[in-house]
Amino acid sequence: MKSKTIYLLILSSFLSIIFSGCSEKKKVVKESWMAKPIKDWPSFALTNDIAFTDTTYRALANAFLIDTGKDTLAVSCKHIFMAFANLRGLSTIDLGSQFVSWKMYPKNRPLQQVEIKKLINQSSAEPIGQFNTLKDRDWILFSIQEKNKNIYPLKIRYTPVRPNEVVFAVGWGALQKDNHYPQLVKLQCFKNMGNYFYVQTLTKNVSQEGSSGSPVIDQNGYLVGLISGQEGKLGVIGSVAYLQQLFEQYGIPYQSH
Repeated sequence: MKSKTIYLLILSSFLSIIFSGCSEKKKVVKESWMAKPIKDWPSFALTNDIAFTDTTYRALANAFLIDTGKDTLAVSCKHIFMAFANLRGLSTIDLGSQFVSWKMYPKNRPLQQVEIKKLINQSSAEPIGQFNTLKDRDWILFSIQEKNKNIYPLKIRYTPVRPNEVVFAVGWGALQKDNHYPQLVKLQCFKNMGNYFYVQTLTKNVSQEGSSGSPVIDQNGYLVGLISGQEGKLGVIGSVAYLQQLFEQYGIPYQSH
């Protein structure tokens, strides 16, 4: 009887340790640069130069690098292909045979570049479509030729953005007059739809024209989405939920922070 009692006590203690460990939330370490002015942030807001055999499209939309925990990849907005549909007659998410190169760089430091190696989710079976369908899948994902120590890859948050949560868009606007630093826009989540969420813009007197593809970060500095578009008075943000789906679909290993 005594040995059975001891066994039950040990088992009870063991189970309590397991369940208490499971119930504890992993502590999120805030990025140290979030406490600094934007001029002292690492460089992560990029734009795109995309070359085909007959022309190069310069400073087109926005882009950024991501840290999967296993690798560094690059990201931009899929609806950039709407421009290729109009300008080049492309009809699917495929850069075609005339594609030459795709380079990403900060507008204030154009020589600090990364060059893409491959468009991971390229698909000649996926039609470009219109924004009302693209907003649900508005991520293009790239491998890169090599890392650039001057460009910071953003860590990723995989939990969904909550209604009323405040987040920040960081990127280059087409009408931005001063390109010494990227534009910082404060946003508030209105409604999360899964693969995208709606936001209200809290920053006053700011134009977000041309800021598509800009990273959206939370108050800890972790990536939660990218600028996708506008519907009425609400902004549309492509959420990390779809990015995570791409990781799963293409067998990309990742680790949550």
